[in-house]
Amino acid sequence: MPTRPKRRSGAGASAQAMADSIRATERRRQHRTAAWAIPLMVAPVALAAGYFAACVTNWQAGTAVALVTVVLALRRIYRTKGSTWATGAAGERRTRWILAPLVWFGLGRWAVLHDRQIPRSRANLDHLVLGKCGPVYVDTKTWKAKNAKVHMRGGTLWYGRHPQQKTLETVQWEASRAAEVLGHRVQAVVAVHHAAVPPGGLVSHGVTIIQSTELRRFLRALPKEPGWDRARVRQAALLAEQHLRPAA
Repeated sequence: MPTRPKRRSGAGASAQAMADSIRATERRRQHRTAAWAIPLMVAPVALAAGYFAACVTNWQAGTAVALVTVVLALRRIYRTKGSTWATGAAGERRTRWILAPLVWFGLGRWAVLHDRQIPRSRANLDHLVLGKCGPVYVDTKTWKAKNAKVHMRGGTLWYGRHPQQKTLETVQWEASRAAEVLGHRVQAVVAVHHAAVPPGGLVSHGVTIIQSTELRRFLRALPKEPGWDRARVRQAALLAEQHLRPAA
């Protein structure tokens, strides 16, 4: 009897759920391929290769060649294509661990919510940070293209050779939806994993782009927002919990 996949929650949960769904579809397709490829192609080729090797050397070598042929064929059939959803989920989990010490050692001065569904939308908020600086929306980007750097050119943010104007527009929109829930302006930040961001970060169209390793220091250095004491942080966190449900 098939078992249902374990339901995840927390940072990257919705992205990981999508990655798991894609992987399950891929695995079913691989099973269908294996069902005809093994008896019609893999087995005959393995037997022929093994027989030839046995004739030239000995039966032990022939057996080894046949087994290696089968293993290589199965690896090719069942190889996993990289999933951008899985990569994104892993990045969100890394950001969660970067943000965690704010809550652990903040003595109530910080609250962080991860992977929250935007009301009346299929989109989600990666990380919502609440602190003395007011609310901050952090969107995680895991940009891994080899040697690609994050930079500004002609007033536009670029990741390698890819302009990111649409990305920033989406982040701004997500921050605005969080602001509607909280009744307060929400600062927007993009935390980048892997691809190099200039030290100190960049600002484009009201969004701060920063290396993920600098995120915690950046948040602590933000100026204090009037009225955002421990009680206000706690109140905002309860409001967010009520209206921004877990995305997965």
